[in-house]
Amino acid sequence: MDDNRILFVDLDGTLIKEDLSNLAFVDYLKKNPLKLILNLLIFLIRGRPFLKEKISKNFTVPLNKLNFNKSALEYIRNVKNHHRVVYLISGSHQTLVNQIDQHLKIFFESFGTSNNFNMVGNNKIKFINESLKIRDFDYLGNSKKDLPIWDYTKKIIYTNASSSLKKIIDTKTIEKFEIKENFSNQ
Repeated sequence: MDDNRILFVDLDGTLIKEDLSNLAFVDYLKKNPLKLILNLLIFLIRGRPFLKEKISKNFTVPLNKLNFNKSALEYIRNVKNHHRVVYLISGSHQTLVNQIDQHLKIFFESFGTSNNFNMVGNNKIKFINESLKIRDFDYLGNSKKDLPIWDYTKKIIYTNASSSLKKIIDTKTIEKFEIKENFSNQ
């Protein structure tokens, strides 16, 4: 941990057990079932970022009900203590990601889905490489959607991974580090 590589941290399933887009979707469904049907039809034309924005716009993240990964938070704080920059990056909408960022106050900056850009998988790499101009970084994630990102990292850092994902990770020839998940209410 004595290097200066930037660390990007995934949110849903990694830093928190829950998926914020799913929580926002259920909330929107309960409050606006007819609007949701209309937005689902528009989603077919405009795509995921549109739907994520619509369901997230007025959703307040229930911070006191989320299960945070204490082990991942400890790892992030340790990385920061070594003067490394840490970013939060998520497929959840920027509105939701900002709420987590403001609550935790441990990230240099946070990035989520916005406008017509769904911040998942290959899009995360495109954003990191092209928009941020960062090529040398580590990534902490938990799902198969993170595999394309790890192809560009110096180290695979993972937590809360399924057994099938762990088998895939084991086949990779780069350095690996598992953070044992420890989810609990903050």
